Amino acid sequence: MIRLCAFADEAGSSLDDQIAALRREGIPFLELRSIDGKNVLSLSEAEAEGYAARLRQAGISVFSIGSPLGKVDIDGDFDAYLEQVRHLFRLAHIFSCTRIRMFSFYHAADRREEVIARLRTMVSEADKAGVVLYHENEKDIYGDTVDRVEDLMRSVPGLRFVYDPANFIQCGQDMNRAMDRLLARISYFHIKDVIRETGELVPAGEGDGLLPELIARIPRDAVLTVEPHLAVFDGYGQIDHTEMKGKHIYENNTASFAAAVAGIKKVLRGAGYKETTKGWEKKMIRYGMIGVGNMGSAHLENFQKGLVPDACVTAIADHDPAKLQRMKDLYPDAGFACYAEGKDLIAAGGVDAVIIAIPHYFHPDMAIDAMRHGIAVVCEKPAGVYTRQVKEMNKVAEETGVPFTMMFNQRTNCVYRKMREIVAAGGVGEIKRVNWMITDWYRSQSYYDSGAWRATWAGEGGGVLFNQCPHQLDLLQWVVGMMPVNMHTFCHFGKWHDIEVEDDVTAYFEYPNGATGVFITSTADFPGTNRFEILGTAGKLVCENGSKLTYYKNDVDEREFNRTYKGGFGTPKCTAEEPQTDGSNLQHIGILRNFTQYLLGKEDLFVDGKEGIKGVILMDSMLLSTWLGRTVELPFDDDLYYNELQKRVAVSRLKEPGKDRVLDTSGTYGGNK
Repeated sequence: MIRLCAFADEAGSSLDDQIAALRREGIPFLELRSIDGKNVLSLSEAEAEGYAARLRQAGISVFSIGSPLGKVDIDGDFDAYLEQVRHLFRLAHIFSCTRIRMFSFYHAADRREEVIARLRTMVSEADKAGVVLYHENEKDIYGDTVDRVEDLMRSVPGLRFVYDPANFIQCGQDMNRAMDRLLARISYFHIKDVIRETGELVPAGEGDGLLPELIARIPRDAVLTVEPHLAVFDGYGQIDHTEMKGKHIYENNTASFAAAVAGIKKVLRGAGYKETTKGWEKKMIRYGMIGVGNMGSAHLENFQKGLVPDACVTAIADHDPAKLQRMKDLYPDAGFACYAEGKDLIAAGGVDAVIIAIPHYFHPDMAIDAMRHGIAVVCEKPAGVYTRQVKEMNKVAEETGVPFTMMFNQRTNCVYRKMREIVAAGGVGEIKRVNWMITDWYRSQSYYDSGAWRATWAGEGGGVLFNQCPHQLDLLQWVVGMMPVNMHTFCHFGKWHDIEVEDDVTAYFEYPNGATGVFITSTADFPGTNRFEILGTAGKLVCENGSKLTYYKNDVDEREFNRTYKGGFGTPKCTAEEPQTDGSNLQHIGILRNFTQYLLGKEDLFVDGKEGIKGVILMDSMLLSTWLGRTVELPFDDDLYYNELQKRVAVSRLKEPGKDRVLDTSGTYGGNK
């Protein structure tokens, strides 16, 4: 939902003119800045009461006080100024308004500490008065650039923010950078646009403020305040001391106000919003975030930055109250519904999909719960710890038909997509050998010591295979296009670290066509290696570090050369090239964008969640082969693996209920459930 508000004093000086302009344009909210040419800060309480009564009678609500607070020299008498601040707080209550727009002082570029101290004092006073201060970026104040606004966000708790694109342009700021850095924290926008080269103010969408891109990225309910600045109006000189270029393009303030409103409405329609009696609405996929630790909070940040179009996060869950509070503090305007447990978020409804970012053991149980409630699922890797639970998850997905995807973000990498394309098209011929040495994720002992659950059978269910390698094991079968039929693996447990799970693995496997493969990984090699090779009869693909791809192409198939060549020593001719890719590598954002558009019926599903079991089969077979000391045929006995795992869980270091979530024999939450 987007609601429109306006500085109606740009349509007319008198309150009657302002009310008439708002009614003509169908805007129910006013950002009150001046009436009868008198700035709001100059109003007496008696005058405010009279104006407030007239606004209520007209059905117009004051969304915010467009005050000039902080639009004064930093050297002024701050104690005396605080009396004006408190006066404005009293006026806000008279207008039944809790939001006050303000600034961060002139001539303050090199006075950061004083600015921070004054703003903290003002925020403290606002909190006592029951109002909220919103800082607007504006030229020549301290908070005029993206970096300084970010500084205020970090340094002044409780201060909230207004985003004005035209003001940023006037300060020479890059608008894409402004959105990337600030949008996550903002739901209140001033809508005016400007042409960067000429400085001419124009209707929304006609300048360089990237208004269409901004509106498309807003990931939550928001208010847009129309601030035309397309013609000189009464009191303009008190508000803005810059020259207004293009001031004669509209014959009067009524026309300029109408043009400004028409501009933003056109942008809203272009972004898919439709006007309703409540405001401007757009169908968005509502996500619930289950787990807001390292990975969950990263996903949440992407949503809050508007990097997942047509989607928003409306609910979050975590058993750690401190993590929930951190997210609420970080995104104060988001209005998340908060839950201590994912199952409570699911039961409450109100979301279309959930993202599961909790410890590995609990991925299937949480996904099954969501599916049975008809809620779509994005599951972090791996799909689970053991195949038995993943098969149950896939069965429920099949039975319910609920949309389900895995967070296999490495599949979005253009290099791996190109490798898959070449293999599928027969570009390397019949596959003979697959090798992947992936040892470039060094981990020190302190990493493992950072959490009681880390690198334990009860906490993670495995080590490097389960924590670092799920993406590579998924890609191993996805790129090659087939699964091995047997596996013989040597896993070393705590070889290089004081841990109980595997930190060094060498696996040998065979494919149905007789091709062989080797997979090597470790968290103790430095410098490490990341080299993925697929060799076939027609050539070879070599991927280095997930970024450089070389395609070696034989001029004749090796099997054909072997049969027909009569010269003894000799090889086929071979050329090497770097295949062209589309260059796209959207990672997590790509998976979330695709799933969102799939739920909206606009794209095919990129990753079928049921494919997650393939990587689990590979990692489980590697451990099972080591535990049994022999080659394991795929598919293996699910119960055999589960029972072998439970032997390790039974003696796991993670034994203290309540310190972290631990596993009981049913594979559900134990400890502080």
